[in-house]
Amino acid sequence: MLTTALALEDLRLRILAGYPLLLLRTYEEERWIRELGELCGEMEKGLVAWSATSGAEPPLLELVCEPLEFLRQTADYPEDHVFVLKDLHPHLKDSAVVRQLRDLIPGLRERRQSILLISPVDDVPVELMKDLFVMELPLPGLEEMREVLGGVRESLLNPVRMEPDQEEHLLKAVLGLTAEEARKAYARALQNREDIDDSVYAGLVAEKRNMVQGSDLLEFFDLDEGVDDIGGLEGLKAWIAERAEAFSVDARSRGISNPKGVLLAGVQGCGKSLSAKAIARLLGFPLVRMDLSSLLESARGSSEQNLREVLHTMETIAPSVLWLEEIDKAFAGFDAEATTDATIARIVGRFLTWLQEHTAPVFVVATANNVSRLPPELLRRGRFDELFFVDLPNYYERKAIFEIHLKRRGWKPEMFDTDALSNRTDGYSGAEIEQVVNSAIIESYSQSRMLTDDDLEQSRDRTVPLSVTMEDQIFSLREWARSRCRPATLDSRLAQMMDEEERRGEDNVGDGRAPKLKWLELAEYGQFGPAIIEYVRFHDHVPLDRLVTDLGACFESSGEFGLVLNADTKAVVWTRMSREMADQLATFVAGKRLYLNPARPDAYQLRTLDLPVLQNLPAEKLDRPAWMPMTLRLMPPAGGSARYSRLARIKLGKRG
Repeated sequence: MLTTALALEDLRLRILAGYPLLLLRTYEEERWIRELGELCGEMEKGLVAWSATSGAEPPLLELVCEPLEFLRQTADYPEDHVFVLKDLHPHLKDSAVVRQLRDLIPGLRERRQSILLISPVDDVPVELMKDLFVMELPLPGLEEMREVLGGVRESLLNPVRMEPDQEEHLLKAVLGLTAEEARKAYARALQNREDIDDSVYAGLVAEKRNMVQGSDLLEFFDLDEGVDDIGGLEGLKAWIAERAEAFSVDARSRGISNPKGVLLAGVQGCGKSLSAKAIARLLGFPLVRMDLSSLLESARGSSEQNLREVLHTMETIAPSVLWLEEIDKAFAGFDAEATTDATIARIVGRFLTWLQEHTAPVFVVATANNVSRLPPELLRRGRFDELFFVDLPNYYERKAIFEIHLKRRGWKPEMFDTDALSNRTDGYSGAEIEQVVNSAIIESYSQSRMLTDDDLEQSRDRTVPLSVTMEDQIFSLREWARSRCRPATLDSRLAQMMDEEERRGEDNVGDGRAPKLKWLELAEYGQFGPAIIEYVRFHDHVPLDRLVTDLGACFESSGEFGLVLNADTKAVVWTRMSREMADQLATFVAGKRLYLNPARPDAYQLRTLDLPVLQNLPAEKLDRPAWMPMTLRLMPPAGGSARYSRLARIKLGKRG
């Protein structure tokens, strides 16, 4: 995915390559102008920002607010300048403005100048199609959100306590928002909080509701239900908990791909829809349901565009959960080879391709009552990570469901004989058990008395379960799923054996050998990037000589390359490292996964550079190379990391 660091590097290369006109599409004008200011400083180029209300900053001679006049004035600025024009898109309807932009192109190239149009709108006149390059600037990533969260926490009177995994969960919850939207969401969610719980994540995710408003095909759901609201389905719960870990930053650094999704098939009323809501809450992602049947029935010609917009929206608010309810009804009878409707064939084909190929963290949860009606293309592995069969609940699950619904309505489950009720409701679905409880409560309330076991028993007796009225269909469904799907409910005997093994494992003291350090184990298995992160996490304040030497036992860390600061390329950070090491460190620093912190020369013990030493980076550019001792940390320096946030790799001469 495109990150802020990658977008800035792309911009740098295009400006240096002489692109005269670029259109930067973003809603975050202030953030990106600040980033462009730092980028221009590194490239030793001047930056001028213009708007129709405030003119040019800094102005050349006098205030000029008319766009046509300012464009003419750009030729009077010195060479090596970048001009950022805010919201010029309304003026691009003026043929004189368009003509002026085209006339400026030769001179801009000669003077090494570029004009950047920054706007949330990317309407480009036909005349500029071949001259104006359009870039979609990314929203803040995890590390930018980390800075936003840190700023909000500092502003609180009583900063809330949080563990590292809680912090990462908070960061992922606001991805898809702008930095300002995230700041307001954090300020609201953390106000008067002493600790972090699920309600904080749910509140943050709810801020994304407006991103799907206005769509007839998407419906946003608040994260009200969690895994504790599901009785049983322990196999599904355990599988989802494992997949939740795969969305972490650490998993990304180890090359683990994002889980794609799960298909839940089974008997009606057994918790498939509830599971979709609980999955979203466990992941901490917004839950959005797509009405696939309405999409397939859309007016001819608009269906493909609707699908593109829906999928783009889901990727924009990612990480997210896309819920496809009763997908068997939407795809019933579809045959890619036999269908005569080319529109439906294209839509289904495009959707199946997206399920297979999408890389954005969009987790798809599809539910189906009759999987046999689904096309085989949908069931092929790669579209979904797993197919689960949700069967009628067993005794233990029925008991848990009774307790959940009694407790949800304010009744103490221990006051009722849930064991007997569970024994007498064999073949009842979760929805039918809920109806038993709800009906009994209504009956007792209408008679102005307390709820009793007799009320529950009479309500049960009046309820005819689906397993009786549709016995043949449910039997066929179970037979189909027996060899094709993974059971969502663990066998009770297997669960007991696993519990016993886990208890026995707690007493196992092992072979007495001390466990290996995590960074060393990662390095031995070839996980170069994660090993660097864990090394810095373990040691803190890591000088680069020690990092290169210690990792050299497992990787080729020494070589003929070095790193310098982009802000001043004569400020040398370190030398004699491998290209892989230099590139990996530059990537981590640009992505704010590691931070350079100024240090004293005596922090380096194994080797120092034969160059003058800098303790602080001067405001003026250096006229000769100098060594600036730095250490690597997971935290930025007290004075901020802006001037140390980007590194450039250099090739060194061979040793004499």
